[in-house]
Amino acid sequence: MRLTVKEALSIYPLSEAKLVAGSEGTMRMMKSVNVMDAPDIADWIKNGEMLFTTGFIFKDSQEGVMRLLQRLDERGCAGLGVKLGRFWQHIPEQVIEEADRLKFPLLELPFQFTFSDQIDALFRAEYERSTKALQSIVDRQKRLMQFALRKGTDPNVFAGLSEVLGCRLAVIGSRGHVLFANTDEGAQPGLMQGWPWKPMYSKTKWRAGLCHRLPIRQQEEEYGFLLVFTESPHSPRSEEGLYQQAAEVLAYYMDLTYREHIHPTVQDEMKTVMMQYLNGKISSSDLGSYTAGKGVSLAEGAYQCVLTTLEPAALSSQKLLKQIHRELQYNPLMQLSSAHHFHVDQGILSIYSCPASKDSGERLVKFLSSRFSDIIESQRAKNEPEPRFWISKMKPGLAQLREAYQECLETRKLAIRFGMEDTALQFDTLEFAYVYQHVPAEVMSNYCDKLLEPLLHDGEANHMLMLTLEAFIEHDGLINEAAKRLYVHRNTVTYRMDKIAGLLQMDFKKNNDLLKLKMAFTFRKFLQSADQKRGE
Repeated sequence: MRLTVKEALSIYPLSEAKLVAGSEGTMRMMKSVNVMDAPDIADWIKNGEMLFTTGFIFKDSQEGVMRLLQRLDERGCAGLGVKLGRFWQHIPEQVIEEADRLKFPLLELPFQFTFSDQIDALFRAEYERSTKALQSIVDRQKRLMQFALRKGTDPNVFAGLSEVLGCRLAVIGSRGHVLFANTDEGAQPGLMQGWPWKPMYSKTKWRAGLCHRLPIRQQEEEYGFLLVFTESPHSPRSEEGLYQQAAEVLAYYMDLTYREHIHPTVQDEMKTVMMQYLNGKISSSDLGSYTAGKGVSLAEGAYQCVLTTLEPAALSSQKLLKQIHRELQYNPLMQLSSAHHFHVDQGILSIYSCPASKDSGERLVKFLSSRFSDIIESQRAKNEPEPRFWISKMKPGLAQLREAYQECLETRKLAIRFGMEDTALQFDTLEFAYVYQHVPAEVMSNYCDKLLEPLLHDGEANHMLMLTLEAFIEHDGLINEAAKRLYVHRNTVTYRMDKIAGLLQMDFKKNNDLLKLKMAFTFRKFLQSADQKRGE
């Protein structure tokens, strides 16, 4: 039997009983019922037993019954039911007060029903409840098997699994990120309590019920954890077995989603063909025909490429790169738009579609930087290579894929050359530098000296003006953004820019003057990079 006292009091004829004390303890679990007929019954009581009595053994001792209540509470007794009318006409007020203090359920049993009537009714109710629960588990297990046997992968596999189990659930990825959760929004911050977890089944209290935590594992691959939330504070072994099966089904789906795209043999072939195309050995039509034969349609409409690398590359880990690739494939939180991801010699090449043929560069920068922020922070803390993302301009079709890839490579090359530490960079932001990188160093130096001469004199004031001008140009003439970069008020930047305009004899509202300054600061970066290399 597994009924709470509250549930038992709803079953006829025990429903005719009166709860006179211990209302705060009605969630105690009743595992069995016993009839008390000996003074030392407390020595034999088991945890979870409900005791019925006529009150004969303590009819002449109020202090005795109070000591008995204390002893029963210590033993984990579920409650005490007293049949009035034969030996006791009422329960003394002091006994009621003591039961309330102990939060120990104390019942007045109906005189017209025998103990056996009430015990039989409880066992019948428990039998019916257990039968229904078992039938529910069998039904859910059948639905789970049907769910597991579906062909192909289900894009809503997490929500579908929640529906099959009839429970709220959460899926936590291998690095502690929430892949799915249909719990209350207010409860979600508590999902990760105690992370990192050991890869083993466990259950903990969750509000009024339980949280069952199960590792999602397929052979040697660990995909994270399945969290199943139940409303009852207790669960039968058969139900726990159902959740174990659900975790295995989920592991199969996640493994299948990953391996459909990343099966070692297929991936090696994809990488070989992609590198042949990127190196100019086959045409874009040949690449399209090959990938279409593998069920992958590349570049349907406008797209942008992202090259993901680990920097510094000399110390990079293939294991970490594989993990990033896997998450890009199956993690629903990584799906900014429809995309394909391929291993290439430099890292991972991703092809993201551009909805409505609109450039998604800024969205990709924010998206990738935030989604992988935990890995980036972890790698930095360990002083190990971290992921960085190089983003091309938007391209109209597959014929421009090689060009997009080259833009990613050039973005990486220039960022490393300039010592830029941004996690994600667009080719657009460095395109100007790309155009002028082959101008002779002497020409660059003379141009900068001539244009910026009034600010090149030694002195703290000129140094501050130069930093302000550089921040202004880097942020495309936006005063607020430059102020944020310099940690000063926007009025301070405005004042400085007015002074700079007078010194340089320029009008910052004219595109021609802004273009000159953009070129000058680009040249300065090239010259600084060259000086650093000579110093090394």
